[in-house]
Amino acid sequence: MIADLIEGTNARDDIEQIITSIHKNGPIAPDLLERLAYYKKFHPVILSEYENQIVSVMGLFYKTSNSSSSVLEEVYSIFSSAIASEFGANFTPVQASAYKQISSKLYFSFSAPTSAGKSFLFRNIIRDLKGDMVIVVPSRALIAEYYQEVISVVDKSTMVLQFIDNVNTSKLRNRIFIITPERGMELFRRIHDFNIEIFLFDEAQISEEYIRGMKFDAFVRRVDRYLPTAKKVFAHPFVVNPEAQLEKHGFKVMAAAQNYRQQSVGKLFMVHEAGIFSFFSPHTNTKTISYHRDIVEEELGNGGTLLAYVSKASIYNKEIFERFGKYIEMCPKVVDTQALAIISKLKDFIGASDSNSDKYSMMINLMEKGIVIHHGSMPLRARILVEEFIRSGFAKICFSTSTLVQGINMPFSVVWINNFYNLMGLTLKNLIGRSGRTSSKTHFFDFGYTIVEQENLKTFIERYNVDFSLKSKSMLDEDFSRIEEDLKDIAEAIAENSFNDELNLPESQVERIKNCDIFNSVSFILDVIFRDGEVIGGNEYYALNETIRKKVKNEFINIFSSHLRKKQLLPTEKAVLSAAVPIILWQVQSTSFSQIVSLRHAWISKKKERNEIRKQFELGKIVHEEMKKQLEALNTRYSPRASTIPNKDLTRAGIFPETASVLDVSYDLIVYDTYDYLDKVIAISMADPLCAAFSLYNEKYQDKRAEKFINYVRYGTDDPIEIWLLRYGFSFEDLKWLHEVVDNVDSTQIYFNQGVNSIAQEKYALIERFL
Repeated sequence: MIADLIEGTNARDDIEQIITSIHKNGPIAPDLLERLAYYKKFHPVILSEYENQIVSVMGLFYKTSNSSSSVLEEVYSIFSSAIASEFGANFTPVQASAYKQISSKLYFSFSAPTSAGKSFLFRNIIRDLKGDMVIVVPSRALIAEYYQEVISVVDKSTMVLQFIDNVNTSKLRNRIFIITPERGMELFRRIHDFNIEIFLFDEAQISEEYIRGMKFDAFVRRVDRYLPTAKKVFAHPFVVNPEAQLEKHGFKVMAAAQNYRQQSVGKLFMVHEAGIFSFFSPHTNTKTISYHRDIVEEELGNGGTLLAYVSKASIYNKEIFERFGKYIEMCPKVVDTQALAIISKLKDFIGASDSNSDKYSMMINLMEKGIVIHHGSMPLRARILVEEFIRSGFAKICFSTSTLVQGINMPFSVVWINNFYNLMGLTLKNLIGRSGRTSSKTHFFDFGYTIVEQENLKTFIERYNVDFSLKSKSMLDEDFSRIEEDLKDIAEAIAENSFNDELNLPESQVERIKNCDIFNSVSFILDVIFRDGEVIGGNEYYALNETIRKKVKNEFINIFSSHLRKKQLLPTEKAVLSAAVPIILWQVQSTSFSQIVSLRHAWISKKKERNEIRKQFELGKIVHEEMKKQLEALNTRYSPRASTIPNKDLTRAGIFPETASVLDVSYDLIVYDTYDYLDKVIAISMADPLCAAFSLYNEKYQDKRAEKFINYVRYGTDDPIEIWLLRYGFSFEDLKWLHEVVDNVDSTQIYFNQGVNSIAQEKYALIERFL
């Protein structure tokens, strides 16, 4: 079959039959689009004769021309005009159907392939929004993507935040919150301050994950209990039974579900072995056909782009250079001024230095050649800059982990799946969907390439052809005895409606904290870390007597453990919590993320000891070879890799091997791990139980230091104006210059002074929404 398609045997007859089939059934058969992709690749002149008909019958009306050259095209032109007239938007039939269901139903769950145009659909829902909206996504990476998308749609009367807060009330018309399920629990302490019209749960198949799925279902049920009249919309890719999302929660009245199978992009599949690329099809049992060229080299040479799906470990240990070095060498230095400006912003944000410095960043070095790295441990601001770089067309190659699988709307002409670990059917199809995303080019059929390794070919075909189904029963409804100990409190709190919204914990955990003898622990910590009414920094913490420092860590462990069912944390969990303590204090003494990273880098890489060795060389006390030998023999300090806690499966893995030399320290790894500590460990795992304990202590003893400490944990600062600015969505990096142009801030608005008239345009653009 593939050979015939490449040869073009009866191409016109076959194309006409495909058009007829799509006209009758819709573009639901991926094998038909695959055949069209072969004609587009090998017989573009012939296919061009039919392209306007093809995009018409596929319902891609935004890609059709105004003039019709056939009766069939005229029919679809009339159909397109009718949809535009009814909905006020150039919707595809799928988008029109989904929009109608969302408008008329209280609950709507749907599934659609990647490239079905969800982003355009959601933009129009946001456009018509009167009240507030909550968008729930599974990852921080998707928050960044959505934030940029939403900001481009709304005007400054709509407040867009990546967390829950009620600010700028005197100037806004409505609010849009973009959050993960974990951050969603913050909603309930303020839920009646808002007029929430709709909840949009994107990539809602997160409900199937064991731990996060339970938290997701808990959030869904709580919002429905508090706000039963707000719409709930669930969006999934490639799910055959989206109705199960409604069934598991008992959503029956004013409810509907739809599985949209219509596709909009063709796919060509290739297998790679020892530098040879061959075509294959997962739809039919046909032999592979060798291709005489390197398809990646060909695409990059023709202005195409490559997404290489790799493991995070292969990025960290630089294996990507061995596997993809040929293509990396093809990428010239970036010269575009806009691209260089983005790179410069990222470099400043992480605090990277030149290549001969110990703060050398591989991430920056690759970006200077149009090659980007994208994974879940990248700081949010870094991801936003990387995604801006990609969307602006500056990226030729992207090395990514699963973060780009989860619905991020960034197309590539080639997707090369180099990591098959834990890559199951739904994730696999989502990843394939990154290739050849539909463009806005008129009467143009889009297609992309997916490459797999020969050793994974059989597994790929098996997983590709397996349907993914949602469970119709929530884990919250299972026997609690089967639920992991760390999750039982959440499950029971949902069942009994017993959350303490003020402290953001289940009541059972609050009672445990109250019943534990922890106030002496709180008092000891406050006495140690406060001097003259202010918190000490991380460097001062490490200057403490080792016995005192060890006791501080143990008291933090004691306080954190008090809210848990289990009596003791594992040694690995204790190690992570202990490592987080100085990071909290480094955040206090820093004015930017880069400073926190720099301080932590200096500690892990033993900067003081390195400087002493180099000083010996400069004074002539040792020769260069001896200096180099001593530096190579100097090992890094152990620091456990960041992880959410509690975590019964946590290992003792450090950022670097315990025998690693300080000369082998990767600055990028410290950047990634520090962000994970700030987010996964401090913000998500530690903040609520610690702040609850310190709040209860302050309630009893009226100790202002406890209030200060809570602010440092929550915000990294105790300055009232800085806290307000952070609550308005500004980053820590913006606080210094904002202080110069802001006189005051409260919940109603930001009060700017005349200094705003003389700041740089880039800074003005950040505050313009609040003027």
